[in-house]
Formats: sequence, C-alpha cells, structure tokens
Amino acid sequence: MADDEEVGDAGAPRDRGAYLSQAYINAFGKYDEPDWDPEQGYAANRDRIVKLYDYYRDTYLKRPDQFLWAGLGRMAGGAVIGGLDLVVDGGETFLTKTMVRIGKAIFHDLAWQHEAFLDDPQTAIDNAAAQDAASPARRSYADAWRDIASSDPERIANGNKALLENEQFSIIQPLYDEISAGSEASVFSHTRAFTNKIHPYHRDFLVRFPTGDVINADDRWAWITEDDGMWAKWKIMPSVASDERTRLVSLSFSDILRQAFDPVVDALMPPGANDED
Repeated sequence: MADDEEVGDAGAPRDRGAYLSQAYINAFGKYDEPDWDPEQGYAANRDRIVKLYDYYRDTYLKRPDQFLWAGLGRMAGGAVIGGLDLVVDGGETFLTKTMVRIGKAIFHDLAWQHEAFLDDPQTAIDNAAAQDAASPARRSYADAWRDIASSDPERIANGNKALLENEQFSIIQPLYDEISAGSEASVFSHTRAFTNKIHPYHRDFLVRFPTGDVINADDRWAWITEDDGMWAKWKIMPSVASDERTRLVSLSFSDILRQAFDPVVDALMPPGANDED
C-alpha cells in the first residue's frame, strides 16, 4: 500500500494521507493543498498561516494534557507572523517564501500524526513507526507517541519534547540552512520579532543569547531548553497554575502577536524575564 493511499473500508486503519486530509479539513475547511503555494509569498498566504496557528490551538485543546507541542506551536505563531509582517514590507523575497515553506513542512510532518492519535493512539504509533523507517528524523516518532500515550506526565512531556526536537532539527533546520546561505540571513537573525519570547515565562533570544544565531539549530535549541526557560516552564506550567497554559493558548491571535499576555503568574516568572520590555 502506498504511504498516502486512503483506506476506504469502514473500520479499516487509515494512513498518513487520510489523516493529512483530515488535518487540512480541520485547519482550512477543505483539502486544498495545491492552493498553499509558498512561491506566492507570505502576504498571499498570511490568512492561511493564521488559520494554521488557530488549528494548533484547537488541536491542543482537544488533549491539553497530552498535546504540549501543539500548544507551544500556537504560541510560536506570534514570533513567526510578527517577524514576517515586518520584513514583507520590502516585498516578497527568498526569506519570506522559505518561511511559508517551513510552515507547510511542519504541518505536513506533524498535523497528521495528531489527527491519527485522536483517532487511535496505536494507529498513530504504527504510522509513526512507518515514517521512522521511511524517513528517519532526529528522534523516533513512534517512541514519542508511545510516551504521549502513556499516563506518566514525565513521559508525555518527553514525547512532546521529541516532537519539538524533530521540528527544530529535522524539519526547520535544512530550510534555515538555505536562508543562512543567502544574503538575507542577517535580516532574519536580527529582526527582533523573530526572536521574541514565545510565552511570558522566559526571555527573548537576543536578551538571553546576545551573540547567538537564531538560525543555528544548536543555539535555538539551547534557548528552547535552557533551565527555567521556554520548554521547562511550558512543561511545569499547570503544576504551578492549573489553567495557565490553556489560558495562554486560548488567547486571541492578535493578543499573542502583541505579546499581550497579562495577567501573568508571578511564581512562573524567571529573573530577568522582562528585561527586554
């Protein structure tokens, strides 16, 4: 059976193609993959990209204790769209088109896996194992979903962190390398909105790593995973304030774009979190 062949028999296992189609319907109202054309640039795709981040919100809300990656993906939209809104004023470029390619690549890689898990965790694990065999990523997707399917909060968090690591190193970085090889790398690295904090409980990349390069996977991963930082606080947030993670994910996109996160939970704020404000 081809990887993207949809099984039509009632009750039969569905595969990646069927779940990707479902993700398109849930995100955009219909399967219209050909209309998502990165070569048209960012401005032509902006409305779709906002819907994409709304989809990550809606997906997170279906399993808020399990879908930590989707919730953080929603929050990351503020930095992505904020940065692109600034740089697109000069016209569409390789940078803006590549950022649209990145958004589509992430969606194609991870959205269907969430849809499969919502349908049946074991089906998601089986399909993820097939993806591991066909196109190995930095971490095993099957192992990640086994962890997410567990009842252990630590394992659930670790599974979502593996998804995040694959996103950063296996999906994003090859395309960032293309940006890095071009003349627009400095525009990306030094556009402040691209490096804003993703949620209120960590610090901006340029504040925390003033000599770092956000296009570099190792520098970016250090920012994401530093002690008391982005991922650490995302992981523990509900244990400090039970509904805070869900409150943030549920903010309007305009609030996330403006970083209008108040009221914040003082107990979650790291020292220096607002040095850049």
